[in-house]
Amino acid sequence: MEKLTSIKLTDHPNEFPLEEDAYQVLNQYFDGARARLRTDPDGDEVLRDLERSIGDRLDGVIQSGKARIGRADVEAAIKEVGYVDTGDGSDSTAVVPSLPKARPLVRIKEGQWLAGVCNGLAAYSGIRLDWLRTIALFLTVLTGGFLILVYAVMAIALPVVETRADYEALRNAPAGPA
Repeated sequence: MEKLTSIKLTDHPNEFPLEEDAYQVLNQYFDGARARLRTDPDGDEVLRDLERSIGDRLDGVIQSGKARIGRADVEAAIKEVGYVDTGDGSDSTAVVPSLPKARPLVRIKEGQWLAGVCNGLAAYSGIRLDWLRTIALFLTVLTGGFLILVYAVMAIALPVVETRADYEALRNAPAGPA
């Protein structure tokens, strides 16, 4: 029978029963994160957040009825949370925990009525185009035409994309160098 190690993680009242190899993987993960964050002024807070996130995933494993947590469970939790990347190039394979991708605000020429602002706003917000145009018309009337000025500024200031497919490609493109 394999040796179990019980550990407590931030904000989790119960202990997690880890198999020995699972404990070693988790320990190596936190040691690596600690090493990468040693010069970061918010390093302790980031470590607590990582510990809390890993604990949330391991809590799901326990809730599913497993009496012990194995290496595969820990590796899956770590993969879901991600590795620490300090941005200094020390580990090019490290990934940042999943963050929502920034959505660019643009005008889309395909299917435009005037300047494509509503089409771009619909793609940005996920609201159906016909609903967005109806809301824009209603707000224009409600504000006494002020929204026409806002529309004109957006038509001048926003970059243009030809099609919605081009917008999706732009949205899913990896971020370039800062």
